[in-house]
Amino acid sequence: MRLDSEVNGRIYSMTGFGEGVASADGVKIETKIRTVNHSGLSVRIRGLRDDKLLQHKAERLVKDSFSRGRVEVQISTERSGVIDLEGVDTERIAESYEALKRLADSLDMDDDPTLSDLISLDLFENSAGPPKSWPALKASLEGAAEEALESQRVEGDDLQKDLLGYVEDMEDGVEEIEGKIPLIVSGHKEKLKSRVEDLLDEPAELDQGRLEQEFATVADKLDVSEELSRVATHLESARDSLRNGGVIGKRLKFIGQELQREINTLGAKAKDGEVQTDVIELKLTLEKFKEQARNVA
Repeated sequence: MRLDSEVNGRIYSMTGFGEGVASADGVKIETKIRTVNHSGLSVRIRGLRDDKLLQHKAERLVKDSFSRGRVEVQISTERSGVIDLEGVDTERIAESYEALKRLADSLDMDDDPTLSDLISLDLFENSAGPPKSWPALKASLEGAAEEALESQRVEGDDLQKDLLGYVEDMEDGVEEIEGKIPLIVSGHKEKLKSRVEDLLDEPAELDQGRLEQEFATVADKLDVSEELSRVATHLESARDSLRNGGVIGKRLKFIGQELQREINTLGAKAKDGEVQTDVIELKLTLEKFKEQARNVA
């Protein structure tokens, strides 16, 4: 049942819900598990009161079932079709009976209140108190955990598709920028040459060596090949992680941070207006990627 790195091909959301039910000695144990996003693994169990042994066993089982997220566990018990008369507030029931009888008299009703009428008022406590049977509690917990994990798997499939789509969009954006860089460098080179010629009376006076040195300086300033290469490498790592599946949430978070750094540098170095527009699109897609990745276990 455990969600771990050996899982191949699927990723998991940290959001899920599951229910489990088991019975023992006429007592029904119902467990509800709700999971939400969290940086690590946090487990909170309600319904066991001060039973330290059961509390420890239940926490261990839940921690062995989930790897990340905040896990809220609610455990409740009730007797299966049997009313527990011990501790019943008979005085309150008698008062309720008299009140119903007075109401019937005021309405000129011939029939007196019945036991069914009293039961319908929820005057009888059917709670069995905290569970006492570990095998039954364990079965209930395992059922709820498996359901919660399955809901995480289903949502994880949608996350996987979305995240792979964002990776593909960013890869397309990188290719778009790569195709523009040579033209941008060439355009800046021609502009520089034209400006120098305008400043000189005779083009023949141009120092070609000095001019080529200036061209190289311009090209170096506009060169974002290293940034594009690192972005492409991080995107490949993200795609491989998503395809392999497993517990990859923290890895995706790290990749997102590295992509953010490289794309910011890319935007700072790229002076061309079209490239700046492409970089903005990259940043917008990256934000969508990071937002979805926060949901991944």
